[in-house]
Amino acid sequence: MPLPLFVAVMLVWGLAVVADSPQFSALVAQEAPAAIKGTALTLVTCLGFALTVVSLQLFGALQGVVEAQYLFLLLAPGPLLGLWATRKAVTRTV
Repeated sequence: MPLPLFVAVMLVWGLAVVADSPQFSALVAQEAPAAIKGTALTLVTCLGFALTVVSLQLFGALQGVVEAQYLFLLLAPGPLLGLWATRKAVTRTV
């Protein structure tokens, strides 16, 4: 991939990732029962950080095994599963 295109893709991805976390937290805060709202937000935040750490470690370990052109494809299931998991919330708000 040419460098300018790669930088553009990474900028768009970076902006999307930054916007994703507050939206997910807002969804959890909106849908969680009042009695466990704080616990739900804490759990979601901790799971998010844990998943990020594991993903980054796995990604780094696989750099020597998987060709670079296919390495980023390993990250695709995360956003796809996230979209699938939140599909009910999206259809309720429309």
